[in-house]
Amino acid sequence: MRIKQLIESLRDTVTTAIQVNVAMITFGETEVTKRLAAWGALIAVPTFIASVYGMNFEHMPELKWAFGYPVALGAMAAINVYLWVRFRKAGWL
Repeated sequence: MRIKQLIESLRDTVTTAIQVNVAMITFGETEVTKRLAAWGALIAVPTFIASVYGMNFEHMPELKWAFGYPVALGAMAAINVYLWVRFRKAGWL
């Protein structure tokens, strides 16, 4: 009877250890997912803005404006800096 209780106790201990290990692995995967999502957002913003300018529209007011290109680059940089700061503050980067 005592050996049976010892075996059950050891089985419970091993089960708990496995559950803790799985939880730690899941937590690590969540951190990786957060980081990948943050980097994806940082890449997506300039890609979107550049893709709009790459469509060769004829009637875009910014194309005839002397500061259109620098403003577009500035907007890309400003949005990425803002996102980087927010993700850094949130602990995603």
